[in-house]
Amino acid sequence: MSLLMLKKKYLLLIAGLVWSVAGIMVMKTGFPFVLQSEHVAWDLLGGIMVFLVFYLRVFSKLVYKHEHRIRRYESERVPFWLFFDLKSYLFVAVMMGGGILLRKLELIPHWFIAFFYSGLGIALFACGVRFIVRFCRYEGGFKVIHRLDRWLAYEDHAGMDTIEPKSAATR
Repeated sequence: MSLLMLKKKYLLLIAGLVWSVAGIMVMKTGFPFVLQSEHVAWDLLGGIMVFLVFYLRVFSKLVYKHEHRIRRYESERVPFWLFFDLKSYLFVAVMMGGGILLRKLELIPHWFIAFFYSGLGIALFACGVRFIVRFCRYEGGFKVIHRLDRWLAYEDHAGMDTIEPKSAATR
């Protein structure tokens, strides 16, 4: 079991690698449609808008939320799969399954795949890089940008200073 246990800071590195690879895979789906498009400029503009929405409103907050959760683990060594919580694993499964199903059944047009997948992929990749940067700066403490600092202040963390992962015996 000790091979599956890592120092908790390495969960940020795993998350960064997973998010970066996911971003590359999503970009590889969207970029070919951009290159085939008759309206490349509109696809690029739409991709930038999707990137900004997902990067600033969704994924950036998740980077800090996951780091905050990881830092609260009581043990210094935790199972590697705790880089995500259960809610995140379910979210990823639904999003991947839904995206694959929509494309395979051809329920969404190629112009939508072009800008949406391109922007979403770049946002995922950028946040993967943020996880890796947070891993490199882990010893410096938990520093957040102002708007996320306010978000953490409003979160109800009472009684949740540390989280101890369940042992294999109690699962």
